[in-house]
Amino acid sequence: MRSRLALSRQQKKFFFCLLALIVIIFIASGLYSCTQQTRFADENSSLHGYHVAIDGKEIAGVAENISSLTWSPASDTLFSTINNPPAIIELSKQGELIRTIPLDFVKDAETIEYVDDGVFVITDEKDYSIYALSLNDHSEITVLKKLQIALQKTPTNTGFEGLAYSHKDRAFYFFKEKKPIAIYKVEGFLEKDDLQISDDKQLRQQLTLKDISGAEFNARNNTLLILSHESQALEEVTLSGEIAGSMSLEKGAQGLKQDIRQAEGITQDNEGNLYIVGEPNLFWKFSKTPRPTGQ
Repeated sequence: MRSRLALSRQQKKFFFCLLALIVIIFIASGLYSCTQQTRFADENSSLHGYHVAIDGKEIAGVAENISSLTWSPASDTLFSTINNPPAIIELSKQGELIRTIPLDFVKDAETIEYVDDGVFVITDEKDYSIYALSLNDHSEITVLKKLQIALQKTPTNTGFEGLAYSHKDRAFYFFKEKKPIAIYKVEGFLEKDDLQISDDKQLRQQLTLKDISGAEFNARNNTLLILSHESQALEEVTLSGEIAGSMSLEKGAQGLKQDIRQAEGITQDNEGNLYIVGEPNLFWKFSKTPRPTGQ
């Protein structure tokens, strides 16, 4: 009887050990698969292979409150916003200030996106207003259209922080910073009628970012580049919400000498260079060209 009982206990112990081993193998296999998929995604992402070319340069003539960034193919220059006092600034691709255009009709200029032929779209974080405007070489601004999206009853400082535009679909993507993160797709804004606004929940479902501080539409891949200053990262996301790749903005990554602590805007030019601005007045450029010798 004792022999059978002992054998039964040994069998139970054996089966428990076997079960534990199977569970460990299953978990390890899942983690390996996830790691391989992430590695594959990153290597095939448009974000793979960048290194810093201009590292945290202070923009002379801008004291603080820089926010957002867009590239104009018409002038081959960059445009950004200052949220207080509200203004648009034009920058060279080396981070030099070209001009400052005050915005007397905006309370908190937070995002800017180049559309076409001197037309830009900006947002006011204070009251969730969206403006389409024209800006000429003489720094004259004409408001073409205004739209207000009521995110909540009382305006906060967690409104629109990112804006991206698909020229192909003529669709805007507006990104609410956090509490909670939200992505709104707006179609028909530049047309006279047929305005459509949708909360794109699918697009944000797999995001791992703590907040959204900037965005850019990548026409080459038909994806979105989404910036987060709290996560100190940039993610490439497909329009179906899948994470295609990521890029760290921490010290050491991409050759950075210091963390990008408060990234506020991102854009990309026709050569594929990435540009990021951050508080209070800092400028970064990332390139895929070979690194200089000794860098």
